[in-house]
Amino acid sequence: MDYYINDLAEETGKLFEYWAENHMDMDAMVTGYMTSSFRENADKRYAKFCTQMWYDMAQQFEGIKGETAYDTVLCDWLGCFYTYLQAYTHKSSKDVIRKYPFKTMYAQSNALHDLDMALAVKKVAG
Repeated sequence: MDYYINDLAEETGKLFEYWAENHMDMDAMVTGYMTSSFRENADKRYAKFCTQMWYDMAQQFEGIKGETAYDTVLCDWLGCFYTYLQAYTHKSSKDVIRKYPFKTMYAQSNALHDLDMALAVKKVAG
């Protein structure tokens, strides 16, 4: 049983939304987050990492300003999506972001976010 997945998904979504609101380079920020030691520990479901609030997570990552405006709702959804996708595939977040890059998934998220999350994950993961 994955006790932390829902909290981790929700806080990751809020983190991505915060970055989008603040006009960060979402590709760089999301890729940096997904390949970080923080996320590696969250993948292992260590409580210390899975129970952090989004604003505590944000303090651990240096902001990289971007030029592109992103939809905050879609970015929030993608934060949740990546968490559930990682759990579903049993792959590291590093592997997930390599296989499903942010720019690609953001482009697909407009259609995918209308689906039930479990269905969206299964549709993407195959």
